[in-house]
Amino acid sequence: MNRLCVMKFGGTCLASGEDRKISMRHCIRQLTKHEKLIVVVSAMGRKGDPYSTDTLLEMVSSPSKPEKACLMATGEIISATVMADMLRSEGVSARAITGWNAGIRTNKNNCDSKLESIDRRTLQAVLEEYDCIVVAGFQGMGSNGMVSTLGRGGSDITAIALAAALDADEVLLYKKINSVFTADPDKVPGVISVEKISYEDLSQLGWQGAEVVHPRASEIAGKAGVKINILSHSTGKRVTEIEPFVIHNGKYITGVASGPDVTQYKIRKNDEATLHGFYSKAFGLIAEASVSMDMFSVFGSTAMFTVLCEESGTVSEVLRGNMIEFETVSPCSKVSIVGAGMHGIKGVMARFSSALDQADIDMLQTVDSHATISALVMLNQRDCALRALHREFLEE
Repeated sequence: MNRLCVMKFGGTCLASGEDRKISMRHCIRQLTKHEKLIVVVSAMGRKGDPYSTDTLLEMVSSPSKPEKACLMATGEIISATVMADMLRSEGVSARAITGWNAGIRTNKNNCDSKLESIDRRTLQAVLEEYDCIVVAGFQGMGSNGMVSTLGRGGSDITAIALAAALDADEVLLYKKINSVFTADPDKVPGVISVEKISYEDLSQLGWQGAEVVHPRASEIAGKAGVKINILSHSTGKRVTEIEPFVIHNGKYITGVASGPDVTQYKIRKNDEATLHGFYSKAFGLIAEASVSMDMFSVFGSTAMFTVLCEESGTVSEVLRGNMIEFETVSPCSKVSIVGAGMHGIKGVMARFSSALDQADIDMLQTVDSHATISALVMLNQRDCALRALHREFLEE
């Protein structure tokens, strides 16, 4: 029998009474294989369900950031308490605890905080007394002693970070899916099931917009060597196994993905400042406005970058207020192919651009890394671009 298993249930796996019963039965089944369990839970359901994070946020109009973090953390605490109570009703020695009591420590940001460390002492002590600890995911304690939240999908980070800290035998991520696919099946017909995927490709897919596992969680797992399996909530069967490296029968691309709606900015130097002085000032002003930028490209006195559409008003105001000349294109979307196996292979960019050309799609901007190639396209061409790239790199 293995020593410790970490299980994680997302909101859709806890949405209804029947969903929670299925989750509970999965926990009881794993206790026949493991001495101890840590069960990480998200808030129940999705927007519109009574205790989901989005529903809770609709109850307030202008909370402060500390208040918002406390409110958002409430849904996971309710889930943890309910799940622990259900397990006890079936004779399981279980206890619910919050993320901060589980030792999750983050930076001082109240929302979208970054994990900094885990204090294992409380969990280790509670595991001595109980067979199952149900931990409220997505939350921790900031360096300022305040409640913090890890951002959307943060329960993945909670589960995998706790597994790494406690040297768990494995992590089981339960999802309301029958497979992990090479693309979003709502956008791309002919998607292919992914039975095995590397930590790096899983992380890169997450960063490019695929909502499978939080990319930071994948990175933690890769560094710590945490064994992860994604399981179907309905059947309990393994959907996808995550491994250090995977060879896909000669295919070097694992999947295609698209990010959120963005606005492209083009700025130009129009004063006597040096180039490096101009860019330092422009990018610094946007950073001071707490806006994250993506897809940087610099060409002499001109630079391009993207920001989320909902943050474009802030960026335009900052640039205009500082007399920085700019143009925008919106709404856009970044489409990407992902696969660490493409590194060093010739002609990948040629195939990428040819596929979009044949689909009559203009690339507004491109960026790449050793494991990704991305193009910015108009939002109304996003799905067509994804289908073209999927046909080129993943379909027979």
